[in-house]
Amino acid sequence: MKKKFVLTLALVLMVAATLVAATPLEVSGSFKAGYKYTPGDTNDADVDNDFKATINAAVASDFWKVTIANDAEMFFGEKDGSYYSMKADLYLTKALAEQGMDMGDLDITLHVGKGVSKGAPSVLADKNDYRDGLGIEMASAGNMAVTVKYTDLVTVFASVDPTVKTLPMAAGATFLPVDGVEAALGFSNDFNGGNGFAVSAKADVAKLAGLDFALCATAELLMDLGAETNMLTADVAGDYEGIGLWVAFQNDAASVNKLAAKASYATKVEDIDLSAGIKISSADLADFADNYAVVVDAAAKYALGGATYALAAEYTLNGDFILKPSVSIAF
Repeated sequence: MKKKFVLTLALVLMVAATLVAATPLEVSGSFKAGYKYTPGDTNDADVDNDFKATINAAVASDFWKVTIANDAEMFFGEKDGSYYSMKADLYLTKALAEQGMDMGDLDITLHVGKGVSKGAPSVLADKNDYRDGLGIEMASAGNMAVTVKYTDLVTVFASVDPTVKTLPMAAGATFLPVDGVEAALGFSNDFNGGNGFAVSAKADVAKLAGLDFALCATAELLMDLGAETNMLTADVAGDYEGIGLWVAFQNDAASVNKLAAKASYATKVEDIDLSAGIKISSADLADFADNYAVVVDAAAKYALGGATYALAAEYTLNGDFILKPSVSIAF
């Protein structure tokens, strides 16, 4: 309740400040209420309430932007996790230009407050979420950061926590050497208690080869310098007239090879969005025959009165059949 009160008070104060300073207030967000139901089970625990709300409010001028964000998830009617942030982006290049200092093609932005990114950049698509939560990221949260951009060729990002004596940090750079190719480097001295380094690359094959359908490949090599282990993740994804296909691979820190692939189809019948797909994956290719999973899914969505109503179904071979009705609102 205290956090909710503080957030509400902050929003009220921001509205008041907006009226005085005549700066625009931008509010956006989303709300989703859904259920995950396993037919045939009599245990109430097999019916999961899944509620999630995101609210963002921002006040901006030509030289800065202040953002308040709230991201909350609710399960079984109780708060499972929530995130509050208030941060400011200061456009130093514009401020210096106002004072007569022209930075040319160099653009500098300072980020301060709670909610500033603490991860190094990466261009890995990570289609199967192999690297989810395992990227080059500092553990500390009280950080400030700076973004330095030179035209569209190079973007450098550095984040540091000045309140900790060891100065935990994460930094990296993204490069666009040629049209259709992107690369990124990342480093942190606070990765798993030590140093971590990553290099990633992305190739828009469709653009490079002049194809009339979407085809993209990404890869990343992540190195835990303290534990002296590596992790290689790669994926290829394509789409043609609603038919999608992706393949993802990972050799993890324990040298276990993982593979996943999914084929899907999406179409629209009148005002209803329909989709279906099948995914096969293995957590260990060395034992693929006895260690694989097949998941079939389908979904239908319909927009009515500003809300989107959806019904999704998922079946795991030799496992559960799950229904997921939901309603969502975006604003």
